[in-house]
Amino acid sequence: MATAQLTDHGFMSGVGARHESRTVRSKWPSRLIVYTPLLFATVFAKFSPMAAVFPNIGLLFPMVLLALTIGLLTGRMRLVPTRLALYLLMLSVLVLVQVLRGDKFSFGSLAMMAALGLAYVPAVHDDAVTTEDAINFFCNLSFVIALAGVLQFAMQFVVGLQYAYPIEHFVPEAFRVHGYNSIAPLSYGSHIYKATAFIMLEPSVFCQLCALGLTVELATRSRAWRLLGYSAGIVVSYSGTGLLILAFTLPMLVVIHGRWDLLLRGLLLLAVLALLAEPLHLTVTLNRAGEFSSSGSSAFARFVGWTELFADKIWTSPVRAMFGYGSGSFVDAAAGYRAGEMAHAKIIFEFGILGALLYFAFIFHCLLRTRAPIVVRAAIVVAYFMNGAYSPTVTGLAASLLLWPSPYPRANKAPATAEVSHER
Repeated sequence: MATAQLTDHGFMSGVGARHESRTVRSKWPSRLIVYTPLLFATVFAKFSPMAAVFPNIGLLFPMVLLALTIGLLTGRMRLVPTRLALYLLMLSVLVLVQVLRGDKFSFGSLAMMAALGLAYVPAVHDDAVTTEDAINFFCNLSFVIALAGVLQFAMQFVVGLQYAYPIEHFVPEAFRVHGYNSIAPLSYGSHIYKATAFIMLEPSVFCQLCALGLTVELATRSRAWRLLGYSAGIVVSYSGTGLLILAFTLPMLVVIHGRWDLLLRGLLLLAVLALLAEPLHLTVTLNRAGEFSSSGSSAFARFVGWTELFADKIWTSPVRAMFGYGSGSFVDAAAGYRAGEMAHAKIIFEFGILGALLYFAFIFHCLLRTRAPIVVRAAIVVAYFMNGAYSPTVTGLAASLLLWPSPYPRANKAPATAEVSHER
């Protein structure tokens, strides 16, 4: 009898294992769809087989649209009703304004906005990929990338620049994305170069990824070695953009999550970095705080240059302030002002206050009405406003981490925290 019972138990265990294996396999197509934007915003960010025709457009945009199409056609994704309604309202008003203004506008720029906006609308329709799954995948991938950045920074002193930046030296230009500062010295004339983790578009993008990874890790499991890896990645990127993200997210973690221990950890980290400031060349990062007043710096272009442009071109004309100059007009107008194509500057200049209100209402709803911890949502929003409105990196991070995972908890689990936002 005992033997029979063991045999039956073993048979049932085998059936259960096979059923579980089939369930896991059935979820992988949905997971691949959801993780596609993140993978092409990181691992494959520098590659572009269309570089000869579209030098600044990598694989992310076409792959996001391909994944979206496959997801909708196979029934693995659905359009979230409230996102879709806001998207259609925003798009219809902006297109109508472009037509009624009577001025020239870029149809290609408008089409790009519409295509990327559509990527904010869907989500997987079941629990094949939840926010928890997406966060785990992001944490694992971003941590590996952070370690790759530290390794790359060390490699330049051992094997030389050619092998520390292999994509830039061994991949033909016809297959690489252009328009990014992928090999950046610490300062003019320096023989030390900032890390990009081999695959990220430029040091500032790598720094932002590490800051997002650090934020997500602190909001979830707070594994010490991972926190150290992200911190090291930020250091070797020698960029200030990630620090700006942390300036928003760390106080939120302290207040909302009661992480008062972060104050002590932060002070200890600052003390260690102060002792190592000279050998690690950290003064390069600290000196960037003074770049806001320097017209030739990226900080000036990001945060100051657009104010001068608006003072001359927008606020002097009520009609322009309300309806803008038309899609695609920002780049040419900003050239003489050294104004960077920040998200808010581009959208307000091209679509006016009316268009910007509708556009950002749509963006804020999509990014903030998800199940991710509020600090993670805030981190993505800050990253969004520090880059171009159509930034491939931020689009990839937002889609895979916040937007495309199921907005509902697993059927057999209760909502994880009080921060759950049941989106309809």
